[in-house]
Amino acid sequence: MRPLLSVVVCTYNREALLRHCLQSLAGQTLDKERYEVLVIDNNSTDGTRTVASSFAPRIPNLRMVLEPRQGVSHARNRGWREAQGELVAYIDDDAQACPEWCERIVAAFTTMSPRPVAVGGEIRPWYEATPPTWFCDDFELRSWGKSAGFLKPPRAKHGFSGANMAFAKSALEELGGFSPRYGCATGESTGPGEETDFAQRLYSKHPLFWYDPAIFVRHWTPARFTTVSFILRRSYNSGRSLAVMQGRRICSASYLVAFSAALFLVAATPFALLRPSRPLKTEMVRRAEDLAGRVGYLLGRAPKTKN
Repeated sequence: MRPLLSVVVCTYNREALLRHCLQSLAGQTLDKERYEVLVIDNNSTDGTRTVASSFAPRIPNLRMVLEPRQGVSHARNRGWREAQGELVAYIDDDAQACPEWCERIVAAFTTMSPRPVAVGGEIRPWYEATPPTWFCDDFELRSWGKSAGFLKPPRAKHGFSGANMAFAKSALEELGGFSPRYGCATGESTGPGEETDFAQRLYSKHPLFWYDPAIFVRHWTPARFTTVSFILRRSYNSGRSLAVMQGRRICSASYLVAFSAALFLVAATPFALLRPSRPLKTEMVRRAEDLAGRVGYLLGRAPKTKN
């Protein structure tokens, strides 16, 4: 019996975290014959293979696949090409799926009308250490709200975060999967990459992205992610990456809109800080984060085309 759902876990030298991820996939409520788990080893030098093999008795349809080309895009593409299911779900090796994760993904694809081409859910933080008092979950929470439904434009085209996303395999085949231009070699990217680029290409053809907050995972949040410097750097890099993906050029409409929004944010910040809706430092960091992203977008450049 061929599985309906293929769960792809791309991993690189994270044996300890991978164990938690596979533990969560072994405890899924979906019948184990209906899903398979593909661990795509992207040249790990630690005990990744040993950890994955230890779960074979608990995950009957578990396969280890070596992808020698370094990079998240290569690993994710190897995953959907190896997949036997008609649905392909991605979860990061440092994330834990809720028990109903697989079951709810399958239900979304098979019961929603019109049928989605992509499905995703919430990503909640899983902390390495207790964060600072000014830090709130919103810095790490990836959510489209508390209600299930199809994503709405204009934000819908950005799709779901890579730690919690699923697609019809036919869609991956149609568009050739993820671009190797994005997806860093070590999996430590601080900006959007291959999943954002793919989502934008997919949405332009098939704008049916279904979101359900109950399809959630808990994502590892190292202590360094809870520092102001990291938050601002990540937001800045995200803005730069988005500018490159959109081919943004100076004096374009998108540039002028972003520039105006950045000026408005700077002008409005002093007034917002007089009566903050959150603790003062939290509000300051959130606004600085927003501004860093806008500055990154303004400074990011589309690559020059060759004549």
